[in-house]
Amino acid sequence: MLLRSSLADTMPRMPRSPWQWRIRLGCLAFLALAYGGLMWHMMHATHPHDTRAKQPAGMLHIPVKLLAPERAEPAPVAPPIMLEAPPPAVFAPPVVERGHHG
Repeated sequence: MLLRSSLADTMPRMPRSPWQWRIRLGCLAFLALAYGGLMWHMMHATHPHDTRAKQPAGMLHIPVKLLAPERAEPAPVAPPIMLEAPPPAVFAPPVVERGHHG
């Protein structure tokens, strides 16, 4: 039997099934429901080792103890900064060569 990579021109086209769009829509609905169910389960499940009151899986209780900061003396006032004028800038004049286009 000869296998061909392209169909013959004389071969009739396959008829489209009237159920084709319904099957695609059903697959899409099933995937959406499966994803929604998985997300609902992830957000509402509790950890098996959690013996406290039921908390959603996304929440984690971390005990925190707040400490008052120690009072320190204020830093001494910095002396004022004296501004000086900068020295004058001296530049060499540019070299111009006539007839040369760079």
